[in-house]
Amino acid sequence: MTPDSTMPISNASITDVAAMAGVSTATVSRVINGQRTQDDSIARRVLKAADALHYSANNAASTLRSNVTHLLGLILPNPHQALAAGLLCELEPAVESTGCQLVVGIGSDEQTQRDRIAAMAARKVDGLVIVPPDNAQPDHELDALAKLLPIVQISGPVISSRINWIGIDQSAAVQIALDHLSAHNASAVAFFGDDVDSDDAAERYTTFQTSMSMRNMDSEPAWSTFGSNTVKRGYDDAMALFAAPGRHPDSIICSSDAVAAGALLALHELTVRVPEEVCVIGAGDTPTAQAVHPTLSSLRLPIASIVKETLRLLHKGPAGKRWLPSHTAFPPQLIERESTATPRFGSSDMEVPDADLG
Repeated sequence: MTPDSTMPISNASITDVAAMAGVSTATVSRVINGQRTQDDSIARRVLKAADALHYSANNAASTLRSNVTHLLGLILPNPHQALAAGLLCELEPAVESTGCQLVVGIGSDEQTQRDRIAAMAARKVDGLVIVPPDNAQPDHELDALAKLLPIVQISGPVISSRINWIGIDQSAAVQIALDHLSAHNASAVAFFGDDVDSDDAAERYTTFQTSMSMRNMDSEPAWSTFGSNTVKRGYDDAMALFAAPGRHPDSIICSSDAVAAGALLALHELTVRVPEEVCVIGAGDTPTAQAVHPTLSSLRLPIASIVKETLRLLHKGPAGKRWLPSHTAFPPQLIERESTATPRFGSSDMEVPDADLG
């Protein structure tokens, strides 16, 4: 479209055009500004709606003169982690549906993340979402930045007293796994946890230790291990545990699906049947959970709830004088698959005896 000096002045907004064309405001913006080069039915529909409403790129120019950039920043430590990958997949389309764009920065350590945060602030993003690296320390510079724009931290130790925090209820995660195993007749549980110096790992292990007696379950010290979330680690720990003489657990709670996949491989080599002899639960509900055999029961991260709450808090704006940060933890959901598919106590899963017997 080319500007026309005789065209009547329009009060139509980009939202009006999006509504008439049946597309998102981000799509309208790309078409109007020539960023969408594909000449298809969507582009033609947007241009037709814009023409009918006398809307042009000049209408959007005022946005450039305002303090609103329609950019939201996301800082991640590792895009391959289950939480980070899930957030990226869920947050990007949710942000675009609001007419904004997501700008992503990767920083695996605290200093790199500070640099990424400074770069985001320089671009005048309208809001910032931070997933800090493990064992991140308080960052007092964020206290000042939180007065200028809304900031949400997702997971990890709280790094600023002025920003909102959203995470996963680690205690509930362990409780859910133990309840599930108890219902499937398990009573002796092994725990393959994260690196022991992680705050989340410490909370999960503390809950594990204090919750078993209430369910008439037990665990021996040698059955709890800590380390990296890799297939090799899960394989090595399970092989060492089940190849050793003596009493063995009848279930394993793993810190990740990768660790659980390694445990399944070791149990298979040792001819230990899953789930008949040992139940295994992973965490993250990653594609690995359905790629292994038997398929893996896993704790699905509450990504959708986290994203919804994140956008709500960002919409509230920056911290005010009487503002108090929000602190919200969502429980995961256990997705049951073959690795724990044993008969349940008092359940219809129990096999009904043949009426002709006896």
